[in-house]
Parts: sequence; structure tokens; C-alpha cells
Amino acid sequence: MTEHPQANAFHQAAELMRNERYWHRNGDEDAEFLRALMDVLKEVSYHLDAIQVLDPAGLFAYGAAAGITMYPVAGKVNAELVLMTAADNALERLIAAGTTARNTGVSKGAPD
Repeated sequence: MTEHPQANAFHQAAELMRNERYWHRNGDEDAEFLRALMDVLKEVSYHLDAIQVLDPAGLFAYGAAAGITMYPVAGKVNAELVLMTAADNALERLIAAGTTARNTGVSKGAPD
């Protein structure tokens, strides 16, 4: 039995990313990398939603907490809404802050 091309692509992408896990990006590369990751995240979200990976009660709770239980376009809270909103917010913070300290969530300001 042969593997589906999408499953094969995900396996290959995971291996490539795993091999470069500790790549040290600068601030400009972080933003570009996040944009590329968002392209993949959107496709992954589609598949997560299609096979209902995320718990409906959890999605409802997230939507209620975030005030988005009835999103006008999608009609419901789903993996794409949750993950893409989070990634988009992270990209906005990255752009607004300029550069970020790796893995701390703390922005680097201009030197004093």
C-alpha cells in the first residue's frame, strides 16, 4: 500500500524541520518563517477540522473565553480559527516589537 502524497509531504516536512530545529533566526527571519509556517498551519488546521481532532467542548470553551463562539464567517470555532488567530497575533507582535528574544516571549528593545 502506498502512502498518500499529503501524508508523505507532512512526513518529509517534519523531518526537514526536525533536522533544523535549532536554527537561530534573526528578527526578520522570524517574521518570514512565521509567515511560511502559517501557510502550513492553515492546511494542517483544515485536516484537523476535517477529522475533528480538537475536542468540541474545548473549542466551545475557547470561543466563549475569547468571545468568539459564533464567528460570522465560519459559523463556529474550529482549529483554523484558533490556530490561525494565535499565529496572526504572534506575527503582529513580532512585527510591532522588531526583534524578539528567543523562547522567552520578551521583546528586545533598542539599546540604551
